[in-house]
Amino acid sequence: MLGFILSKMQMLLFAVGIAIVALLFYNFVTTIGLTEEAKTLLISTKKIVSDQITNDVLCSDDFTTLPDALKFGFNNDSFFYDFEFSKPPQLGSGDVKKNVLIMRIVEHRRSVATKKNVIYALSIDADAKFVLVDPGFLLETSGLDKSYNNEENTEILLYPRASSKNAVTASSPNAFVVVKEIQDGAKKIYIIPCSTEKEENNCLQNVLRVGCYKLKLDKLQLGGSPKADDKISSCFNKSTNASDRLEVSKNYTWAHCEILFPEVTGNIP
Repeated sequence: MLGFILSKMQMLLFAVGIAIVALLFYNFVTTIGLTEEAKTLLISTKKIVSDQITNDVLCSDDFTTLPDALKFGFNNDSFFYDFEFSKPPQLGSGDVKKNVLIMRIVEHRRSVATKKNVIYALSIDADAKFVLVDPGFLLETSGLDKSYNNEENTEILLYPRASSKNAVTASSPNAFVVVKEIQDGAKKIYIIPCSTEKEENNCLQNVLRVGCYKLKLDKLQLGGSPKADDKISSCFNKSTNASDRLEVSKNYTWAHCEILFPEVTGNIP
C-alpha cells in the first residue's frame, strides 16, 4: 500500500514537473516572440530615419504608421506599448561629434511611477541634428512654444493604442513623419507625430503646422516678424486639404498660416 502511494506521489511530482517545464518553455517562446516583434518594428523605423539622413535630396520626408499593438505568442496576444524617441548629448569632441537618436519599445505604463519595462531598443548615429516635436502640439490650443524646442525636448513618447480608442484626446498619435531639411549646409531631422485616425490631425497638416511655427521662429530670431507673403520652408510647405477656407492647396504663406493655425501665429509681440 505504501509503495502504491509513493508511486502515485512520484507520478504526481513528475506531472507537476512536466507542467512547470511546459510553462517555462511557453513563457520563453512568448518572450522571444514579443522581442522579435519589437525588433522588427524598430528595424523598419530605423531604416526610414536612416534613409532620410543619407539620401541626396536636400529636402525630403516620409511617414510611418505604428501598429495598434504588437501581436505575439501562440494565442496571438496583444501587447500595448509606448514608442519612445530620445536624444542623449552629442558624442565625441571637437570637430568629430555625432548626434544620436535612440528608439525604444516600452511596455505601456499607466503611471510614471510604474517601473519602465524596455522590450527592445536601437540607436542611430548621424551628422544631422534631431528635432523631436512633442505629441502635445497636436492639441489645437498649443502654440508649439513648449512642444517644439531643439534643446529641451530630449524625449518624446507615442502611445498608438490611444488613437484607436473612442473619445480620445487629439494628442494621441499613431504615426509620425520624418522630415529632413538642409539649411546653410546644416542637416536637421524632424520627428513630427501625427494621427491617421483623425482628419484634423493628418500627417501633412502637422508638417505644415510645424512649418508655420518655424517661419515664425526664424523671423523672430532675425529681430522681425513674418510678413503676409513670406513663404513656409519648402520642406514643410506640403499640399494638403488643411482648410476649405483657403483658395490654395500648396505654396502656403504666413497669411495662410494665420488662417489655419491662429494658435501658432497669434503670439507675436
